[in-house]
Amino acid sequence: MQKFLVDTNVWIDFLNKRENAIDLINKLTQTGEVFSSILTIIELRAGWTDEKSRHFLPIFYAQTKIIDISIEIAELAGRFLQVYKTKGISLSTVDTIIGSTAIMENCQLVTGNKKDFPMPEIKLYEIEE
Repeated sequence: MQKFLVDTNVWIDFLNKRENAIDLINKLTQTGEVFSSILTIIELRAGWTDEKSRHFLPIFYAQTKIIDISIEIAELAGRFLQVYKTKGISLSTVDTIIGSTAIMENCQLVTGNKKDFPMPEIKLYEIEE
């Protein structure tokens, strides 16, 4: 069974009822297991600006399994941050942890922001436009 780690931007589109994101999440849940990083909960909660968004959380939890940050994920993320810093490339810590989670959990990363994940070790899911 395929494993998919869904990035926050896809969940935001789902929350905003964008048809392509709804179709994508439905497709992923039918073809494999859907996961999200614990950091996605933080990012979603931080961005909520209205009361109706709060009601999204039970839907979110029903669609995904949450992956916590392990020592191995943290160490890999730290190595990526260090390596890319020496190349003069600044990476987001949150995105680096999410990418490291995809690698360590052997998931395809489902994101609309591929540029945020330059690490060749990450298996990126091709989102159909």
